Amino acid sequence: MPQYQRREVQDWLNLFEQQKQSGLTAVEFCRQQQINVQTYYTRRRDIRLQRTSSKFVQVKREVTKVESYTEEMGGELLLQLGNAQLTVPTNINPHWVATVMKALAE
Repeated sequence: MPQYQRREVQDWLNLFEQQKQSGLTAVEFCRQQQINVQTYYTRRRDIRLQRTSSKFVQVKREVTKVESYTEEMGGELLLQLGNAQLTVPTNINPHWVATVMKALAE
């Protein structure tokens, strides 16, 4: 019964580089090195996937440009976004403003 050699990832990477440098096809190289061709291709695919796959997902976010300025309005605050406007007294509870903004964002 033949004995199989267990190779680490770095060993496989070295073999892939050797095959590339040898100028031999993968089949010829495997035959010469006594490596099962199917194992060679499987390990190459798996290692490539491991090295290129990321556990992070790139998220594209939209940035909304917000401009703020103050204007004398007789004790009132004007909130404006696009065509929408909201005028509130300057002594309004900030929690109320936050609640309204959260509701509008839904």
